[in-house]
Amino acid sequence: MEIVTIDHILKTNKSIVDSIPFQNVLINDDNRKLLDSLPEESIDLVITSPPYDDLRDYNKDLVWNFKVFQEIASKLFRVMKKGGVVVWVVGDKTKDGGKSLTSFKQALFFQEIGFKIYDVIIYEKTGSGPPH
Repeated sequence: MEIVTIDHILKTNKSIVDSIPFQNVLINDDNRKLLDSLPEESIDLVITSPPYDDLRDYNKDLVWNFKVFQEIASKLFRVMKKGGVVVWVVGDKTKDGGKSLTSFKQALFFQEIGFKIYDVIIYEKTGSGPPH
């Protein structure tokens, strides 16, 4: 599998779409330029772990909120092939003993824009969560 970075593509004289061999490619895209340039229904699989719930400090270099999420999700829906799969790895912060449920809000939005939700996997990371 070839790994293609957006920075590498942007340094070439080719367009973004012409630069990517659309078979068995892993694309590292930390901006939205690629999603805007991809043809409709051209992607089989996306695996991503976007920022969520202010659980990491990105030194204010990254703006991530529900509006940005909605924009990304809508762009993903446009480029995904029918039957394609998006693996969206997110977690919810715990505050005052309760979960934010941001991941559930995101799942509901995915469904509202046309994605089919096949499964939700909930896991407990070792060493995280409230004390037992």
